[in-house]
Amino acid sequence: MSRDPEDLRHEERIVWTEDVDGFDYVRESVTTEAGTRTRPVAWHGSGRRVGYSVLRSDAPSSSSTGKFTRRIFWVKEHDRSERPDGVYKTTMPSEGVDPRTVAPGVWGEVTERAWGSQLPVPSGAPAPPVQTEAKASRTPRPDRPRASRPGAPSSKETRAVEQGVTKAFADWLYLHEVSVPESLGAAVGEEFKRWLWANSEELIAAIADAVARQTKLPEERPSAQEQ
Repeated sequence: MSRDPEDLRHEERIVWTEDVDGFDYVRESVTTEAGTRTRPVAWHGSGRRVGYSVLRSDAPSSSSTGKFTRRIFWVKEHDRSERPDGVYKTTMPSEGVDPRTVAPGVWGEVTERAWGSQLPVPSGAPAPPVQTEAKASRTPRPDRPRASRPGAPSSKETRAVEQGVTKAFADWLYLHEVSVPESLGAAVGEEFKRWLWANSEELIAAIADAVARQTKLPEERPSAQEQ
């Protein structure tokens, strides 16, 4: 969703139809089809509306449609406010904002409360100073001899690995409360990437466990000296 300041220029106040203290985040959207400046904005999407913006009396309508541009705040049935231990226990949907940061003419912002944990460091951002100092103070370890690796896996072993990954991912999705249309439908956006980022460690562990159960790499033959 674009965040054009012009869309909010004529806002006068924000009306919350539910207590915002019950929401770590709400979804923020803009409609260009509002029929009035002040009356409640109709919501025809999934979930329910929890707030909307009210425009000043001199706010202009669209010259082509006669409609007004207004904001709507809403939640879905699987958002954290509805299911605290659900898919958004940490992280949040791409349109989520902290309702405490919303004001007339001001876009909502993402906060740690809205995110549900410490905000992720943007890609390419420098590491925190503490981490940098910690790395600099480490004593370099002597090089260790690398263990020899077995030859390239056979096609049968490769298929077994692929099957293990597929089964682990399917089992993990089955055991976790995930809205497939919500997550996979937004795979090209930020929502699916955030979801994977938040659950990557558990998902990798599940995949590794499944692969270990279904595959058995060939044992390395002892060298002539060991014989």
